[in-house]
Amino acid sequence: MGNVREAEASELLGLIRRGEATTRPELQDRLQLSRVTLGKRLDVLLRSGLVDEAGQDASTGGRPRTVFRIRPGCGVLLAVDIGSSRTNLAVTDFAGTILARDDRLLDLSGGPGTVLPWVRRRLRAMLQEIGATDSVLGGGVCVPAPVDPLSGRLAHPALMPGWHGVDVAAELAGEFDGIPVAVGSDVQVAALGEYRMHWANPDGIILVKAGEGIAAAAVISGVVRTGATGAAGEIGHLQIPEGRQCRCGRFGCLESVAGGWALRERLSEAGWTVDSSEDLSGLALRGDSLSIELLERSARLVGRALAPVVAVLNPSAVVVAGALADGGAVFLEPLRAALEAAGPQETTRQLVVALARLGADAGVVGSALLAQDLLTAPAHLDALLARVASRHPHEDSFVKLFT
Repeated sequence: MGNVREAEASELLGLIRRGEATTRPELQDRLQLSRVTLGKRLDVLLRSGLVDEAGQDASTGGRPRTVFRIRPGCGVLLAVDIGSSRTNLAVTDFAGTILARDDRLLDLSGGPGTVLPWVRRRLRAMLQEIGATDSVLGGGVCVPAPVDPLSGRLAHPALMPGWHGVDVAAELAGEFDGIPVAVGSDVQVAALGEYRMHWANPDGIILVKAGEGIAAAAVISGVVRTGATGAAGEIGHLQIPEGRQCRCGRFGCLESVAGGWALRERLSEAGWTVDSSEDLSGLALRGDSLSIELLERSARLVGRALAPVVAVLNPSAVVVAGALADGGAVFLEPLRAALEAAGPQETTRQLVVALARLGADAGVVGSALLAQDLLTAPAHLDALLARVASRHPHEDSFVKLFT
């Protein structure tokens, strides 16, 4: 919309949300606003109920300074993680803390009609259970497919028949009074959650998700790199010499020998019945030699595929998530060794390679943060403040920020 005050207030909220600047002197220094202008912006945010005071900061040894924070109880967010086999739901407060959750095994191959009706019903029921039906501010959704960054629609999801072009945001917003809804790919959204909650640093991270499929995402300077078509990080379909027939229809993909579904096929050929990648990792942890061998080979192949990405981006950390990562050191150590063997020493010498910390909640936590980013963007901020203020009336009448 181009309004300078919108942009200023959005940036101010971003600094507070991320904990980068939480006092008046810090905010004034980062935003280069006058004391009077900053005071006006903060006053509106405080009176709306979106921001509140979180005590005093006396760490400098001088006069205590008021610390500001996003008010967690100003409303709730809907978070949806549509996985290749399991869909996870959560209702969170505005800070991303989970208030209610549910999950279900759902087959995506039947199209959106097999998944989205259940998502809408369960979210509505969860809101009723916690008494938050009238408190929804927005939502976030992640899907195991590229998402067009301009339209927000799913873009040619090879493994989701009937989902191409589906506007998941509209499907969800229509059930909840037209709330803003953000949609992203699962690995990119998980990377956002991990970075914001546990790994924030200026050099960024690469998150690799190793489960039924293989994918990666980069967060650089706090920004998830989605790419021109939303397909950044689709390393599972890189062509490698060891590749076999892939479920995407091509031959030679990394995923065809390193993805969980491919490993389970190998176990099936050996007489094992394994229903999920989680079960495969469980077998490896219990000492099954073939499962260990398969996990280690998968990790080495993934590490080799990641090495050029690490060489180009030179991140501080490679964070490993997904069901195959449940194998712990069985998966992590060969991946680390492959990165060090294939990558330049200058990019791997100080590289941290570690397991993701959010675990199974990465998708819903990341989706909640995705929703938060959308709601506090300049285009949606005025509506957010009005919605929050209507739920938290103060003594003074609410004044629109941009009038």
